[in-house]
Amino acid sequence: MTGPATEAYAHDNDHDNGGSVAPHEALTSLLDPLSRWRITGLLDLTGARCLVIGAGAGSVAAWLADRVGPDGSVRTMDTGPRLIPDHPRPYPPRPDLVASLPPGETYDLVHARLLLNQLPQRRRVLQRLAEAVALGGVLLTEDFWPTPPHEIVAHAQTEEDAALLRRFHLTHLRILAEHGNDRSWSRRALLAFMEEGFTEVQAVTYGATWSGGGPGCRLLDAGAGQLEEELLAAGLTDEELDRVHVLLGDPSLVLHGHLLYSTSGRRLSTEDGERE
Repeated sequence: MTGPATEAYAHDNDHDNGGSVAPHEALTSLLDPLSRWRITGLLDLTGARCLVIGAGAGSVAAWLADRVGPDGSVRTMDTGPRLIPDHPRPYPPRPDLVASLPPGETYDLVHARLLLNQLPQRRRVLQRLAEAVALGGVLLTEDFWPTPPHEIVAHAQTEEDAALLRRFHLTHLRILAEHGNDRSWSRRALLAFMEEGFTEVQAVTYGATWSGGGPGCRLLDAGAGQLEEELLAAGLTDEELDRVHVLLGDPSLVLHGHLLYSTSGRRLSTEDGERE
């Protein structure tokens, strides 16, 4: 597929998704506890200067703003900042993910979740993010490694339903790839961090099964809603998409959920010497 479909995020804040913020609600339930655990294990947030890239609905930013205290700050960036809520400690959103990073402005924490795998220019963006990390500060990126289509169904009521879900997932991944999504990026991020001169680099992975109606399946369902026209153009029918919607809401369905790769690195402090 060529043309406009390849020039925009497959999943973005400005898609109305039927007027629902369900994708962000699902992400908050599914991933926020993991992101919070990782962040608190990496640095003391008191007084920290934080930058959240691809802030989505702002749940991580709001959580950070509650914890940095009066001497800390939180800034957000997202191409569709309309869903980011107000907060007593302001974190003014900026619309551009890269171009509006002021030269020389640095942060103790830079966090980007489910962003870099979507960006064809991901390596250049990572370089810009690395430049925004203060000495001694932390960069944390989190991206999915999607379950292979032939492995995604752990249990479905019928083989016909399982086959449909596998075909839906395969088609979905192909469409994401046409938008520039790189499903392998999450596993390559660690090497990229090392190339940027970070120390204490590590990748922590999280995985679990996803039950129908749960946040993981709701996330898949929301993605199907956003890409409905492209899924239909790729060969799925309206009836099949309706069936996928039903199955993803069925508690008897069990999927092998995507693995989340949470990759972190610390920029050398002045005590350790400047980064090359």
